[in-house]
Amino acid sequence: MMRTVNLEHLAGRRVLSQRGKSIGHIEEILAEQRGDELVVTEFHVGIYAAFERLSASTIGIAMLDLFRLRRRDGLYRIPWDKLDISDPARPRLLCPMTELPGWKRQKDFRE
Repeated sequence: MMRTVNLEHLAGRRVLSQRGKSIGHIEEILAEQRGDELVVTEFHVGIYAAFERLSASTIGIAMLDLFRLRRRDGLYRIPWDKLDISDPARPRLLCPMTELPGWKRQKDFRE
C-alpha cells in the first residue's frame, strides 16, 4: 500500500525503536525519481546523519575530522519499508536495529 506523507511532517522527528527507545532524529530523506513521482527509498537517522550533511563542505569535513566523526558509526540507514510513518509525529522502526544496514552496537544503547 502506497502512503503519501508530507516530508516536512517527518524531517527532524525522533525515531523510536520497536521497544520505544529513541534512536535519533530523521536528518536526511533519500528519494528517487520513478516516472512522474519522487519515491522515498531511505531515511538517515542519528547524530552522524546530521554531520553527514556538513561533510559536503570544507568546514564540515574539518569538523568531522576534528571530532573523529567522519566514520559512519551511529548513522542509521533505514529502508523505507522498515519505518512505520502511519503517525508522522512518532515514526517507529518495524524491525530490530540489528537488521538495519551498517548497524553497529553502541555501548550505551540496548534495544
